Amino acid sequence: MRTRSTPTPVAILVMTACGVLAPPAVVRAAPQQAAPSTRTPAADLRVETLASGLDTPWDLAWGPDAAVWFTERAGRVSRVDPETGAITLVAEIAVHERGESGLMGMAFHPDFEREPYVYLAHSYAAGNGIENRLIRMRYEGGRLTAPETLVDGIPGRGNHDGSRLVVGPDGFLYMTMGDAGNRPMAQDLGSLSGKVLRLTLDGGPAPGNPFGTRVYSYGHRNPQGIVFHPETGDLYVAEHGPRTNDEVMRVEMGGDHGWPSVHGFCDGDVDGEEDYCDDNDVVEPIEAWTPTVGISGLDYYGSDRIPEWNGSLLVTSLRGATLWRLELSEDGRSVVSTDAVYRGDYGRLRDVLVGPDGEVYIATSNEDGRGQPASDDDRILKITRRGVS
Repeated sequence: MRTRSTPTPVAILVMTACGVLAPPAVVRAAPQQAAPSTRTPAADLRVETLASGLDTPWDLAWGPDAAVWFTERAGRVSRVDPETGAITLVAEIAVHERGESGLMGMAFHPDFEREPYVYLAHSYAAGNGIENRLIRMRYEGGRLTAPETLVDGIPGRGNHDGSRLVVGPDGFLYMTMGDAGNRPMAQDLGSLSGKVLRLTLDGGPAPGNPFGTRVYSYGHRNPQGIVFHPETGDLYVAEHGPRTNDEVMRVEMGGDHGWPSVHGFCDGDVDGEEDYCDDNDVVEPIEAWTPTVGISGLDYYGSDRIPEWNGSLLVTSLRGATLWRLELSEDGRSVVSTDAVYRGDYGRLRDVLVGPDGEVYIATSNEDGRGQPASDDDRILKITRRGVS
């Protein structure tokens, strides 16, 4: 909205900051956090490989042509037929790929039939460093053409670049940007680093933005996954923490989400955190993981095709190699329960996309230099309920 038998989920171990091996876990220190769910619907699901042999797919998006579009970090944009798995290359973009930088997020113009624009975020070399930009391209004759730079000069690095895109229900473009390793920039309202941006479809500051600039919210470390709740209109973002507190948050316009002074909840687990929270109106996450699991992609599941998942956020993790399901409260403001649907079955998971008929697509990230790729990695996996065509 954004075939093999499913093996039994296997617990994996991650290294904590002090070097002790421990299973990845959802933090439960704060009272507003959810209790773990014991439901395991994975046994009722079918997982098929839709596409294979990919090079670090980064973003999945449901296209206006009823195909799954995806970016690969090295600069390719392709579309895959969700029924046949046939892949069509639509663009190769010159990007700077180093570490986590390269081609990242993608979104479509909301009136694609009349304005066939595809928006893309990517890194590029700037002197001896890296910067990030937002571009748009026209889809004509089966290819993306006429690249147009809308925003550039956004600080970048080999990590902490963000960046995913989504068009909101208000018709504006939302863009996540990491702090590029410069922590103070997340709090600097004059910088686009460590922010969620809200833009017109031409790249300018959207009317009504809280600071009169492109900045929508601040205090973010490395936000990646982004999705709107289709009923409440709430905006959710998935964000990498340092060694603790990967987060899923409900983003507030003009809100300070705490980084770098606050890691996760205002629970005092960082020096000075309680004082900062007392002195500032910090927006706390709705869920957090310690030790970190590498939270990345995010989408909302609102279908009865897999009824156990209806009303949940689906979240992928890299280091944790897990697809998480976060059941939301009726008002969408808190997490009721969590479920680790797949853990360690497919390696590092970069993004998740919910199709219009309730099918789910997942992109693996085992070719990103940190995984252990199988012979057919990287892949896009398709998840459907058994017995439902």
